[in-house]
Amino acid sequence: MARRKSAISDDADARLGLFAGLQWLRLAFWLISGIVLMVGALMAWHLIVEFLIKDDRFRVAEAEELAGQSPNLVVEGVHYASASQVRHVFSQDFGRSLYLVPLQARREQLLEIDWVQDAAVSKIWPDTLRVAIREREPVAFVRLPAPRAGEGTRLALIDIYGHILRPRVAARFTLPVIAGVRENETVQSRRARVMRALDMLNEIGPLGVQVSEVDVSDPNNLVVAEHVGNDVVNLMVGEENYAERLRNFLANYSEIKEKRPDAKTLDLRVDGVITAVGENRFER
Repeated sequence: MARRKSAISDDADARLGLFAGLQWLRLAFWLISGIVLMVGALMAWHLIVEFLIKDDRFRVAEAEELAGQSPNLVVEGVHYASASQVRHVFSQDFGRSLYLVPLQARREQLLEIDWVQDAAVSKIWPDTLRVAIREREPVAFVRLPAPRAGEGTRLALIDIYGHILRPRVAARFTLPVIAGVRENETVQSRRARVMRALDMLNEIGPLGVQVSEVDVSDPNNLVVAEHVGNDVVNLMVGEENYAERLRNFLANYSEIKEKRPDAKTLDLRVDGVITAVGENRFER
């Protein structure tokens, strides 16, 4: 009886050993298979990448006769931005594989161009780049100091976010003129000045037809150049009640001109009171 139990125990141990061996063999098989598949996938990917990089069918061509204007670069949405600046962003991509073009880096370079508000860059296989530009919209002209003293001022454009824009193609814009914006101040400061001027013009509505320029040097005291007949008068309108103050000025301008024909700057910041700067008051 003891020998029979010992034989049964030896048989069970043998079966357990065989089962454990099979488990290790199965594990080794899957491990080796996984390694083979991974190596094969890496080799296949390497061959695919090498094919995409070296095959001429994927090359972004630049025809010499087009003077840098690649037939494989499609640019949409450019009206006022510099087309040559846009093309220059992709100059190092001409003559090499479309696969190697870093789309995000190129988009960030496009956003550095003054007129470009947003840009999308995509690959159209096998060999074409598509660029969609959304340009900034100017809301006013700005009168900027010239780079050197004594050279007067120069005009540029500005968008609602305070970005200064320089037109590179002939274009006609019917926009207000804003003075007092400085190129060396922060874009946030320029934006605040532009918004103050636009808010004022929006409030006065039709009265703005006679305003040729808004000076925002002091955002708390806007000064408008008002055309009245053949005269141009500078009006200090403060920071509120613009429409009411301009209507009061227009209603009393004849009397003001009669009493002070030489007055070129008037202070309207006190409601109901018009003061020739440094001189008499005209109360109404």
